[in-house]
Amino acid sequence: MPKTKRSKRYKTTQTNVKKPYEKSVKVNASSAGNSNSGAKKKSAANLKWFLKVYKGLDDWHIPIFQATQQYTKAKHVLYPGCDKHLTASLCFPLVVYVDVNKKLKPVFNDDSVLEWVKENKMYSEETKIKFLCQNFDSGFEKLASFDLMISACAGIVSKPCSKYIKPGGYFLVSDAHFDARTTFLRPDFELVAVYDNETSQFLTNKAEFAGHFHTLEGKPLNSKQVEESLQKPKARRSFKLQKEAMFYLFRKVKEA
Repeated sequence: MPKTKRSKRYKTTQTNVKKPYEKSVKVNASSAGNSNSGAKKKSAANLKWFLKVYKGLDDWHIPIFQATQQYTKAKHVLYPGCDKHLTASLCFPLVVYVDVNKKLKPVFNDDSVLEWVKENKMYSEETKIKFLCQNFDSGFEKLASFDLMISACAGIVSKPCSKYIKPGGYFLVSDAHFDARTTFLRPDFELVAVYDNETSQFLTNKAEFAGHFHTLEGKPLNSKQVEESLQKPKARRSFKLQKEAMFYLFRKVKEA
């Protein structure tokens, strides 16, 4: 996941959001001689690690996830290549996280971390979190079973994992590793919204997001240009795009 700094214009749309949860981070000094003190310290360390990397409720992804939930009404979410980004569970009640890194297991199974999520969640349903420690190129869940899939910065997630999205379901995808422009070329997905950093909302009118995935000459991006994006830095490419955004929202219109 990228550790991009938040824009100064960042404003959460949730008026009752609390400050980053610190209660579970603190370990009572009197427990030093207790047999459970080691476990408590590890639990506190996992929560601190998560909060340090993703900044708690100051995570710049939160308004993106909020806007996505408001648009899609998604309940059942898949997050391949998630790292320790449990922030998604603040906005979506059931999230299946997939990552090959074994070091992440303690974070997803930590009571302090899960308590932080439950304390700060933005929905009324019970929070359900499932972590699968494996490569997302392998089969792992029921096909066509998710309302939404998230791809933030884990490479080309769309190719191996789009089969898990229901027809009519959504794909929230960053173009950081060119997964958004890869999805743009697919006939089974339709671009329905572009995230606008200035308003913390999605642009949903096609006239508003015209120009995305189109060159300066007005031509739609093609497969050769996507391949060039993967191989060359921006300054050395043979084309330039009219507009670029951080996150895009696609809808699955049919099975591949």
